[in-house]
Amino acid sequence: MDRKEFSEFYDQNIDKVFRFIFLRVDSSETAQDLTSLVFLKFWQNASLRNASQKQGNKTISNPKAFLFQIARNQIIDFYRQKNKKTVSLDELAEQGIEIPQTSFAFEIELSVEMENLKKIIQNLKPAYSEVIIWYYIDNLSIKEISEILNKRENNVRVLLHRALETLKKEVEKKNSGLCDFASH
Repeated sequence: MDRKEFSEFYDQNIDKVFRFIFLRVDSSETAQDLTSLVFLKFWQNASLRNASQKQGNKTISNPKAFLFQIARNQIIDFYRQKNKKTVSLDELAEQGIEIPQTSFAFEIELSVEMENLKKIIQNLKPAYSEVIIWYYIDNLSIKEISEILNKRENNVRVLLHRALETLKKEVEKKNSGLCDFASH
């Protein structure tokens, strides 16, 4: 992969990788840092493979899958090095999450719901949060996810189903806890 190809690949995938990382870490700044590291590692690896290709070594067969594997590893490394933090509502506002202009109470309620959903996704098993983000937010196909995870497509479908069931249960548990609190 030459510089021009890398530049095009970067432009096509930067938003997806950032979004994937952002939904798994504590802040926009952390997500930006990790995204930069992901593309740096990808470029370094692609350069090494190009140099060694002359010696008969393999090239990267699926660059997008390889890129997301690097992103997964960066997230794992990040959490190994640092304790988990939560994101405040102020940080969400600073990150430019836009909420339709209606009533102030509705805006607050929507912000809280988004924050709760992000926390729930962050607290799911990594495999569950990854497939939910890739499939529903990044619009990756089951086939693409199976290549990233190096699993069969049927296994990815099952994983996605289980992830959604777990997410649904966690959302219901959170909502029932709020109802219990409001009734006291």
